[in-house]
Amino acid sequence: MIAELLSHIIFTSSMLRVIPVDASEPMVRLAAAPSYGFATLPRAADRKVGPRKVHVDSYGVVTRAQSAIVVDAASGAVLYSKNANDPRAIGSITKLMAVYTFLQTNPELNSKVTLVYADYVAGGRVYLRFDDAVYVYDLLKASLIGSDNTATASLARLAGMTDDDFVAKMNANAAALGMTSTHYADLSGVNASNTSTAFDLTKMLAAAEGNATMGNIMAMDAVTVSQASGYSVDIHATNELLDSFLNTDTYHIVAGKTGYIPQAGYCLATSVEHGKGRVRVVVLGAPTIGSRFVDAKGLAAWAFNTFSWE
Repeated sequence: MIAELLSHIIFTSSMLRVIPVDASEPMVRLAAAPSYGFATLPRAADRKVGPRKVHVDSYGVVTRAQSAIVVDAASGAVLYSKNANDPRAIGSITKLMAVYTFLQTNPELNSKVTLVYADYVAGGRVYLRFDDAVYVYDLLKASLIGSDNTATASLARLAGMTDDDFVAKMNANAAALGMTSTHYADLSGVNASNTSTAFDLTKMLAAAEGNATMGNIMAMDAVTVSQASGYSVDIHATNELLDSFLNTDTYHIVAGKTGYIPQAGYCLATSVEHGKGRVRVVVLGAPTIGSRFVDAKGLAAWAFNTFSWE
């Protein structure tokens, strides 16, 4: 019995000398090393390293939203998460995918089109007049900046598709982007069956930012759109962060879209740059129109104060 115990002790001691106790890198045994040496695997050349946490005891801020997430844009590292994989209705954040899908048809942005009464969708403001020519680019401004439901609903017709076929393409795009918990039911977001997760919507933001047309429009805080009749209208962004400290000095709002229907609560998906860092912030199910912006500002400021991109 004593001999067996001593044998176990000797074996365990020898293994502790061979295997590192606190290895922080993947290890591989060298075939030609009789002393059982180890070497670290080479790091992939395209590996993207996330920001370094400099305030290690800071775990985020208190948010009123039902779901929230902060993701480092460069590496995809999740910096903060609250119910980020819970599917929820998303309201007009749906419009990001609608415009993204429409732009895949390669429309001529400087061509003129008209809205017809069949495009009308109740809810929110209709900025553009019917049967009055407007540039496609300005139509997209009404959709993304002013969150115009009718302007967005017209995109299926203008793309030469039925609503059902267009929505099917939106869902196919979601799958291609890896948005595995996302489902679209209409273009404008008035249907509560448009659902996604905070995590999935960071992928939608990434795709929207990568599109030059969408990126340019989402950075605008206000535009004036004119139609063929001479009618013009001022459209102010629903994303109030464009008029906050997150869009001044060394901060810059790269992209953003708001959303609201009663089933969704108040929602926001936005990307913010500061110094060398860029984060994507999504809040879903906030209780008030203002609290979604308060949550997003708090999360973005916390991320830039807590992590270093140097």
